Amino acid sequence: MNGRQIALLVHAALLIGALFFIVPRLTAWDARAGYLFTLGFYWLAFCLPVIGLHALPGNDGRLFSEKLPWRDWWILPLLLAQAGLVALISFMPNTTMLSHGALWLAILIAAINAPLEELAWRGGFIGTFHDRPRLGFWLGWGLFTAWHIPLVLSVGIVFDGGAAALIGGAAALGLMWNWIAWRTGSVFYVGLAHFITNLFTFWVLFARNGFAGA
Repeated sequence: MNGRQIALLVHAALLIGALFFIVPRLTAWDARAGYLFTLGFYWLAFCLPVIGLHALPGNDGRLFSEKLPWRDWWILPLLLAQAGLVALISFMPNTTMLSHGALWLAILIAAINAPLEELAWRGGFIGTFHDRPRLGFWLGWGLFTAWHIPLVLSVGIVFDGGAAALIGGAAALGLMWNWIAWRTGSVFYVGLAHFITNLFTFWVLFARNGFAGA
């Protein structure tokens, strides 16, 4: 591996290690504010630097492209089906407790989180490991999954389905989004799918944990 590749892996490992320390302490101080501060730290300390140092410099011109070759037409219905499945599993059973306040907060957080994550985890690894795509694919997927593990240590935050759903969902969805992003070289459509997925899951998370009123 070259220096840029090693730097990206070290950066991701440091983020995950720091979160094991930060998450329980911030959420013990205040569960809801601590969780949001954790996301802010993640965006500022990892996502934005990785986008600037790895994703954008390694962009071959396809990173933001909405164009799909005819052979990849099936990607759109696949992502729609994925978003629908998330809605069916996570959203539909919890409709009675949802609030408008939680919805507006979910829209805001999803609109920030989804593009930043796709650009950092997919775009960053595509741009940095373009000469070793298989290695970049699996390392990016593994580390994306791993960064969700410290969130389980959140004090006073209940995740729908528990730790298994949080980490397993990140692994399954991350694998699909990785595959599509590496195949197309673009994060455009996976970014949209990520936003819709985050919208449903954050809405449930915020409503369940009292982040916003009615």
